[in-house]
Amino acid sequence: MAGDQVDEAASEALRPTLQSQRTGEESFFDRGPGCARLPGGRSYAEVDRA
Repeated sequence: MAGDQVDEAASEALRPTLQSQRTGEESFFDRGPGCARLPGGRSYAEVDRA
């Protein structure tokens, strides 16, 4: 991204790589690294799982 412009060609080229790295166990919403410090130590909330 340059300024407020998205590099659409780079985004399109990167998408298959990111998709191939998914395991199907990822949460729907990434709450960030601090979430695991909350009670239970999980990095996701149960409602984030499909």
